[in-house]
Amino acid sequence: MARIGIITCANCTQNTHCASVVCLGDMRKRRGFFEKYPKEESLDLIGMITCAGCPTLAAPEKILPRVEAIAAYKADALHFSYCMTALCPFINQYTAVVAKAFPNLDLVMGTHRPIDKGEFRRGVKELLCQELTRPQTMNHMVDGSLKVPGGPLQFV
Repeated sequence: MARIGIITCANCTQNTHCASVVCLGDMRKRRGFFEKYPKEESLDLIGMITCAGCPTLAAPEKILPRVEAIAAYKADALHFSYCMTALCPFINQYTAVVAKAFPNLDLVMGTHRPIDKGEFRRGVKELLCQELTRPQTMNHMVDGSLKVPGGPLQFV
């Protein structure tokens, strides 16, 4: 059995109301970055955490107590969600401090099947900067109903 944790972007999770539906769906269906696990092996989701927010270059260690919450339950792997790998300017610093503090934890750089990063970034930017009179959520982007300037998003 593989014991897995998932870490998501705090901005995406909290400000776009993402419920990690695609990450969890692909975990259940063994798609994307979960294809690496043998089908005969069960996957045990230990927990999901968000990053510690954008820590500035001075404090990437701010993420360690959150990862400890997963590592303490004998997680084998920590998957950085697609939003983390596509958007996070601190991903290299985060992975370096996590790898040093938890050398036995396999760090996997993704969750669900990748989509076009440019389109994803455009959609997230719209969600994070939208007018309050027309709030939309990550669900609108996932189901294809997100309204953005310049026309609908085309995910590969």
